[in-house]
Amino acid sequence: MASYAFWNVSTQVYDLGPPLYPVSENANENVTVNPTFQLAYWGFGLDISIRWKERQSQSVPEDWVHVRDNLAPLPIIDGACAVYEGIPDMWTNGSTTVQDHPATAGIYGLLPPPSADSSPVVNITVSRHTAELIEELWDLGDSHGWDFSMLAIKSLCLGDVDQAVAYLLDPNYQFDDAGYDPEGGSRVPTPYIPDAGGLLLATAMMAGGWDGDEGTHFPSDWTVEVEGFTASL
Repeated sequence: MASYAFWNVSTQVYDLGPPLYPVSENANENVTVNPTFQLAYWGFGLDISIRWKERQSQSVPEDWVHVRDNLAPLPIIDGACAVYEGIPDMWTNGSTTVQDHPATAGIYGLLPPPSADSSPVVNITVSRHTAELIEELWDLGDSHGWDFSMLAIKSLCLGDVDQAVAYLLDPNYQFDDAGYDPEGGSRVPTPYIPDAGGLLLATAMMAGGWDGDEGTHFPSDWTVEVEGFTASL
């Protein structure tokens, strides 16, 4: 991860790509640079790696720390996270930019907020506006798999439990009798296992919470008993 990031002499930050595919696979990998989800995941992965080294009293490679602390900022368009830096017509109704995987929902949700020492910085106001625009504009009929659980986790972390449940019950989020996605779309194998894994993670976070907000997170009019759940990251 440290060796892939490219030091941009002009901006004095580390860039990712091109070539690079964002999570949404409908972009041109030859022009994609600094996709939001990958930037956040890069910082998260390097931060975890550094902490593991420190816990084992091992020396941490200097380039790991330098890349983690100097990643490019998350690309922002119209006050919300964009799929990647410089993407045209990002928040436009009917555009391909609001189709496929809504990976920007993974920021401050599926991925926890970065540590105080890490980059890129996650702005909660931007994160909340991103969720609002996804709810308003995203073509969920073109989404599949773990998209819906990722959206649910995002809503949970923003305090909107009812919207989290709505995503998990979305008619596009289907399972067969064996607990698998019976279709998964033409681009993924069937059955598509991440569907089931995402549902389990979202439900577990509703039951056990996450670091900094432990405990149950179900709608106020539900009666739920849980036992043995620990908080997620």
